[in-house]
Amino acid sequence: MSTTTTITVDSDSDQVTLVNVFTVDPERQAELVDALDRATAAVFVGDPGFVSANLHASLDGTRVINYAQWTSATAYETALARPEVRQHIGEAAGLATSYDPTLVQVRAVHHA
Repeated sequence: MSTTTTITVDSDSDQVTLVNVFTVDPERQAELVDALDRATAAVFVGDPGFVSANLHASLDGTRVINYAQWTSATAYETALARPEVRQHIGEAAGLATSYDPTLVQVRAVHHA
């Protein structure tokens, strides 16, 4: 499904971004993207601290990147404590060979 929505990436914001790079066997990449997509819609959308999520699939099939914005580190950490979030994390981790979640803050933005 395609939607046209614009996210804001702002270096003057208190928002934080989860950049989670999953390594996956190429034959499981689509399955992982689908699982992350379903869980984001069911578990995170509507969470008061959730802003947006973008899923990226590498062209070689070996990576899936989840770029998810949160209003604050506290909002993200609060979400992590929820049982349904822990279940989602376990499902995604089971499809990947490894994953590397990193919470970051935007420091610079450039446009063409």
